[in-house]
Amino acid sequence: MCLHAERISAVDGCAVPDWLESFYDHRMSAGETGCSASHLVIYRMIVERGLPYALILEDDARLEPDCLRAIQAALKMVPRDWDIIRLIETSSRALQRLVDLGQGKSLVRYLRIPRSTTGLVVSQSGARKLLTPRLIKEPIDVEIRWPWQLDLNVYGIDPPPVTQASGIEVETTIQARSRPKKNNQLQRMFFNIRKMGLGPYLSCCLGLEAIHSDDIAVANTVMISSEVQKA
Repeated sequence: MCLHAERISAVDGCAVPDWLESFYDHRMSAGETGCSASHLVIYRMIVERGLPYALILEDDARLEPDCLRAIQAALKMVPRDWDIIRLIETSSRALQRLVDLGQGKSLVRYLRIPRSTTGLVVSQSGARKLLTPRLIKEPIDVEIRWPWQLDLNVYGIDPPPVTQASGIEVETTIQARSRPKKNNQLQRMFFNIRKMGLGPYLSCCLGLEAIHSDDIAVANTVMISSEVQKA
């Protein structure tokens, strides 16, 4: 896999770019706003450059030895309508294992998407959805955990090929985090049934592995590795 890496400076949450001002008010901390805006800046780059997808790594990401192999395998097997492939954090809830990616890893869907945006692959369509004009009320990891808001097709690699550095290695500047609470169980259930299908959804809820092969998407090997500081 051929990689072109580019470091992207973080956005100051107290001074977001003019084109993003309407996206934010003061309900999130400056660190959360800066992290969210930094991601949106990268999504805009994906769209403007016409990239089929980009690998986005925050500055505390640590890649497992087989990370690139697992990403390449996932890109070959993920359904064509994918928006995000998560590379970080496993879920405490049941997973729908879709495809065996080799070396013990699987392409999965989640009943409940884990937190963290430390490592993501975002497609052109995903970037466009995440740039939808709106008032952003939640941190970027929460927006991705609530995919029905933007109709995001979120997949993941499990076990994850990216880990997050400890606070001893990299100190975060996000000291206060918003903890939005939302009564969204029904929204999540109906969204998961629509995306998974009723049978696989019920199998997943019961802890049964439902292997499901969808259309295979063949993606180009253009990537951009971006370091997003949580500032």
